[in-house]
Amino acid sequence: MRHAGLMLGVSVLCVLAATAAAQQAAPDAAVRLDPVVVSAPLASSRSQSVEGVTVLEGARLERLRGGNLGEMLERTPGVSSTQFGPGASRPVIRGQGGPRVRVLQNGTDSFDASVVSPDHAVTVPPGGIRRIEVLRGPAGLLYGSSAIGGVVNVIDGRIPDAMPAKGAAGEARLGYGTGAGEASGFAGIDAAVSDRFVLHGEGGFLDANDYRSAGTGRIDNSAMRDRNGAIGGSWLGDRGHAGLSVARFESYYGIPGGGEESGVRIDMDQTRLDTRFGLYEPFGFLDELRVSLGYADYAHREIEGSGEVGTRFSNDSWETRIEAVHRPLGGIEGVIGLQGGSRDFSAVGEEAFVPPTVTDTLALFALERLEAGPWLFSLGGRIERQQIEAGTLGRDRRFNAWSAATSATYRFNDGWSTGLSLSRTERGPGAEELFSDGPHLATRAFERGDASLGKEIAWHAEWSLKRVAGDVTGGLNLFATRYRDFIFGDFTGEEEDGLQVLQYRQTDADFIGGELELGWIFHRGPGYTLGIDGALDYVEARQRNGAPLPLIPPFGYSFGFNVETAAVDFRAGIDGVLAQDRNAPHESETGGYTLLNAAITWRPFASNRNIALLLQGRNLTDEDGRNHVSLLKDEVPIRGREARLDARVTF
Repeated sequence: MRHAGLMLGVSVLCVLAATAAAQQAAPDAAVRLDPVVVSAPLASSRSQSVEGVTVLEGARLERLRGGNLGEMLERTPGVSSTQFGPGASRPVIRGQGGPRVRVLQNGTDSFDASVVSPDHAVTVPPGGIRRIEVLRGPAGLLYGSSAIGGVVNVIDGRIPDAMPAKGAAGEARLGYGTGAGEASGFAGIDAAVSDRFVLHGEGGFLDANDYRSAGTGRIDNSAMRDRNGAIGGSWLGDRGHAGLSVARFESYYGIPGGGEESGVRIDMDQTRLDTRFGLYEPFGFLDELRVSLGYADYAHREIEGSGEVGTRFSNDSWETRIEAVHRPLGGIEGVIGLQGGSRDFSAVGEEAFVPPTVTDTLALFALERLEAGPWLFSLGGRIERQQIEAGTLGRDRRFNAWSAATSATYRFNDGWSTGLSLSRTERGPGAEELFSDGPHLATRAFERGDASLGKEIAWHAEWSLKRVAGDVTGGLNLFATRYRDFIFGDFTGEEEDGLQVLQYRQTDADFIGGELELGWIFHRGPGYTLGIDGALDYVEARQRNGAPLPLIPPFGYSFGFNVETAAVDFRAGIDGVLAQDRNAPHESETGGYTLLNAAITWRPFASNRNIALLLQGRNLTDEDGRNHVSLLKDEVPIRGREARLDARVTF
């Protein structure tokens, strides 16, 4: 099944590629797949971005909705996840994760501790997500030097940005999955209390038992429970807007796997406050002024099998962004901004492998764009000041990071576009990379930082070819990144306290790879369409001496067949990876696998799309697979066969 699935997927993609080069859709049948990417400081469509961009919304988002953010994005081209059990999974983009991928919530940091360790969850409840934007590569550098690998921006409705058309709008969702006896629900509503003021309220839950895998059976200590809620409101005027929201997130989940970590559960909570403010045409030379501020009080406790708290983590953080969008000057439009923030992190107890640290950042950024006929040029830059203070060690490190990027895109008349981008980015090491020194049972390692680490510098080049209109759409992205002084955790082969030693160090390294996405609506009948789609992604990462870097995802592929009607949508497809044998020293090979999935959406009232039932079968052949990027791959396999039923009502 594994090799047959790959051959079928590659063959279909080759056919699609040939068809895309030869076929022109009739004007009256044209379909545009060019969503606006709101994560960009200047509103941009997918075709205007050279770097890889994926937008998940609508039916596709509903099919991928799961228990955590990493799980939802695993089938996105160029994205994998750390997969530390159902409770914790963080996105990895093009083989880069942790401090090189920024996870944002409505454009502001997620304010959790997921960057510290893969067993720490991302505090973004999946139930309230309305849209996910994934920016692959340094296109997101305006959000921070920690976005050198990419940005994942989750958009919800906690602060309303529009008046409900009928005075009120909302949704309710209930779901059940057989693989872990998982029950989930979410409800949210926007209500206009005047012609200018909108209130928002939402709440959600998720309860799941230990899940089942194909080869191992029940995975002990993988159960989880989430609770979340938020209230917010916005004032929406002709000359500006202002909004506020308060949210609470609570999660209680197990860390699966054997050894000393067996039986450990994490009890996590976060209280978050967000504000947004904007003015339209505030001054003669400005089109818009935007201000956002977020603050969160985060804590989690690691509870051992005896019921005692082993380690307590806390993370009090805030971040603010000010963006000034100026009016076109000689055809040039742009934005200038200021970003600042602080992170006060501490860990106390048996697993306090990182000392208490305070990280402060302040940055100035700008992006300018020129449209000249079919050409679109952009130039952006960022200057960032970072200070990390470890008071108990009497250490203080400061870094100045300078980053710049430029791109050129040529747009053809029939929906095609091609572009090239070049960037040079810098990133200072994080607190964990500098000051770790102790046993970290979650990673099965004794982690050692290096307080003498310096900045890493990356040169990145990317070429893209896209088509966003017509019955054949898709895109090809090829990239290469050359790092000087790349920072990574190196498993040395030594042991301390019975754990393998992970030493943070620097080396020169190269990343090369690409993603291919194609879709073809090959038949349009009376009231229905038939289509196929597919994707491939690949990344290879090596030190300059030729040795592979660790935890790099294998070649991935997917292929799907789609039927869409007024009342019923159907999709069947495969998703898989090849074996990963390009392994770093002290890293084992991981086998490949192919998953067969199917989904059917039924709208019982065809003329009213507000009521829908979604039935899915995931991993229908009960494949036994392992995620190479996960540090728990040898102990914790992927989920086995399961069915999921979701009911959704909107109004």
